Amino acid sequence: MNRHDRLRAALQGGTPDRVPVSAWGHWYLREMSAEDFSDVMVEFQQRYDWDFCKLHARASYHAEGFGFRHRPSTDAGIVHETLHTPISTPEDWRKLRPLPLSTPALAEQLQAIDLVKRKLGDQIPVIMTVFLPLDIAYKLLDKNGSLLAEHIKADEEAVKHALGVFTETFVPFIEEIVKRGVDGIYFSTKWANAHRLTEPHYRSLARPFDLMMIEAAKSLPCNLLHLCEDGIYLDALSDYPVAGFHWESQTKGNPSPGMGLKRLPKGAGVAGGVDPWTLAHGTPAEVRMKARDAIRQTEGRNFILGPGCSIMTAATPQVNLQALRDAAEL
Repeated sequence: MNRHDRLRAALQGGTPDRVPVSAWGHWYLREMSAEDFSDVMVEFQQRYDWDFCKLHARASYHAEGFGFRHRPSTDAGIVHETLHTPISTPEDWRKLRPLPLSTPALAEQLQAIDLVKRKLGDQIPVIMTVFLPLDIAYKLLDKNGSLLAEHIKADEEAVKHALGVFTETFVPFIEEIVKRGVDGIYFSTKWANAHRLTEPHYRSLARPFDLMMIEAAKSLPCNLLHLCEDGIYLDALSDYPVAGFHWESQTKGNPSPGMGLKRLPKGAGVAGGVDPWTLAHGTPAEVRMKARDAIRQTEGRNFILGPGCSIMTAATPQVNLQALRDAAEL
């Protein structure tokens, strides 16, 4: 079975010859240009022979065109330093306007996709990362969740205006990504959990904008939804039209891969299995144990093996990533 067939089988209710496996994380020193980012993505892909290449792009690319500025990191283990965010009051959200595809940060990511596709060829599935609108708002505030919550409480309509602007910007961006021949979009939301908003509030505020962005990628076979942090609203978002759901299953408030599979619609895939802390600080034997347990829970069906969230690239030893890769073959 080739990689495309294996990945699609895992996400479409088929029977893959083995579980597909991949990993991803931020390469802070090499994500500042399309050329360098594409090079490190290809190097990482080829070093471990992953089943797909998940483009873990610079997170701030979503916010830079709206006025977010940062100083590039000089340490592989430390995120870039924020210099400026354009939002300080609820009224500031109303000043935002949609961005064209020619916006440098967006054009850079499209170029990176083209470079990766050219360097990897057609044998390797490629999945691109795009934040959902409420996550973009969070990033534009330099991940100040309490301030975003205050703004939502003070003037929810102003925040909704911004979510509409982000949607108007990223729907054409996603459509352009689709034209470049990727296999899926990895949609990420950090706000669909019990620590951010109530479940009804998330559905009323964020869901309409989420679905408009996901709709733009409906033709792709391998779209994934990442539910970040603890206490995820898996049941509430289980009807999102994606092929698979990804979350950190090792935290106390989240379901295991096997339990999550039972709660999702028939045929939906589950991704994850090994937490980033174990990958960074555990032993290869511990990585293999958690990986094999996740495969056992899902019986190797409708399952993609990988980290539960971004790996700590500077802290994660190669032997542990190799153990993750090898666990899919056992």
